[in-house]
Amino acid sequence: MSPRTASQDARIDRTATALGSRLRAETTGVLSAVGKLRIPEFVLFFGLIFEGSMFGLPIPFNQVVVVGIILLAIIRRPQVELGRLQLLVPLLVVGLFYIGMISMFADPSEFAFDWKRRLIRLALTAVLLMVLASGRIDFRSGLAGLGVGMLFNAFAFYGGFAPDNYGGYLSGFFEDKNVAGMAYAVFGVLMLAVVERRWARVLLVLLIGVLVWETGSRTSIAALAAGVGWIVLAPKLSVLGRWLLGIVIVIGVSQVAEDYSQIGVFSDREGSDLLRSRIDAASEVKVHDAGFFGSGLGEAYVVFDDDPGKVWLFHNSYWTALVEGGWPWLLIVLGVTVVFALRPFTRELSRQEIVAQAATVTTLICAWRLGEVLFTLQWALVIAIALYAHARARQTATPGGPSSAEVGAR
Repeated sequence: MSPRTASQDARIDRTATALGSRLRAETTGVLSAVGKLRIPEFVLFFGLIFEGSMFGLPIPFNQVVVVGIILLAIIRRPQVELGRLQLLVPLLVVGLFYIGMISMFADPSEFAFDWKRRLIRLALTAVLLMVLASGRIDFRSGLAGLGVGMLFNAFAFYGGFAPDNYGGYLSGFFEDKNVAGMAYAVFGVLMLAVVERRWARVLLVLLIGVLVWETGSRTSIAALAAGVGWIVLAPKLSVLGRWLLGIVIVIGVSQVAEDYSQIGVFSDREGSDLLRSRIDAASEVKVHDAGFFGSGLGEAYVVFDDDPGKVWLFHNSYWTALVEGGWPWLLIVLGVTVVFALRPFTRELSRQEIVAQAATVTTLICAWRLGEVLFTLQWALVIAIALYAHARARQTATPGGPSSAEVGAR
């Protein structure tokens, strides 16, 4: 054997040994992470994918799951001290009291939805937000369950035993392709907060990207791209730079929606886009008629004279807030979102806080075109993780606080 051949064999052996060691280390890390998952959180969050009614229940199954999560959280101790962030509690109480009073004294229109039922749902969302923000629920286990649930939804859909309500576009147990697109985009970005390894983050982004694409929701595709772009670029930017990045995202998404919404695989959307335009035009009229204080919960719908028996819900979540609670309600919801989750004036941000910002950006884009987004389950999870990440980062910076590894493990 020549010296050159021996040297090449030695290099191959060293490379194989290094790759084997790396593979064993990665496998050990993955198995260790799986072993630390909490089964109650995993199972409950898995159930959040079921938007429809099941087992004869009169309400969507995931609302029952939300109650289960809240009950589980009540018997757990908080893991972080929210401090001044607890000011969110009276703000939410005031907001819900306000919109409840508006709804109580408003005259409901002919096809208005039950405002009391909707108010209860909003109240549950607010309670869920606060118990999650305090760290009573293990986010890693919950998001893992949610991720497995979303994969299960896709397999069930293409296997033929989950609902297909949109001609082949991925909807499944979410029952609506836009709801599915929003869930995959928002939850997919959030999961990046608890995934440590770079290869796993890349794989997750690619997988979520494929699933969002399969929903056919153009807004969700743009929102996911904006969220991932924020995670990549925002850590390198100053506060001013993040502001400029946000402006670029707003302009970019608006431009794409206007100029490229019917090209390529979306070239057959002309009919649905015309219907959406009609709904938007009627919605805008209703926004103007609602006045400063709104018309009450359950009023965010339109009916056309040529089809009076068909009710169409708003596509714009900001308009929904304006019609139901007017400018006070919209400012409360947006104020909570921007101040507590987007945190536009904060200079130093942990990786988890950057991901929470990205998920907030994703949510705000979805709210523009995907109907009911603000003050929903998805919105609550984003705000809760943002609050938790900020409280954790503050504790980490405090002498004697937990290490960064402990922060990422929760």
